[in-house]
Amino acid sequence: MKKVEDLPPVQKRQLLINREMVARRREMTFEECVGRDMTPAQKEVFLVIDEWWKRWGFGPSIRDICEIRKKGGMGNTYDIINRLVKLGVVKKVKGRVRSVRPVYINFRELE
Repeated sequence: MKKVEDLPPVQKRQLLINREMVARRREMTFEECVGRDMTPAQKEVFLVIDEWWKRWGFGPSIRDICEIRKKGGMGNTYDIINRLVKLGVVKKVKGRVRSVRPVYINFRELE
């Protein structure tokens, strides 16, 4: 019987990805995002995020969204944002403040 110490070391394997062969994922346009089946509260939050990006060039905080909507529940707004992420109309980076943005906004296109 072989001992673990006698086994050869695992060879490192390099994963090569041919980027030209991988189809790029197409993001939705504004019209496609608004056309998705959303509740009135979800549509309101989406439009707040969209207008904030158009005006300031970065994402709103949850508190900013609550103040604009004149709602006090930040937990409910957080849940609505997560549902919008699942619908695929906004993106956000977990653990980053003000990272929520509509999917059609690309950082390379910002001035």
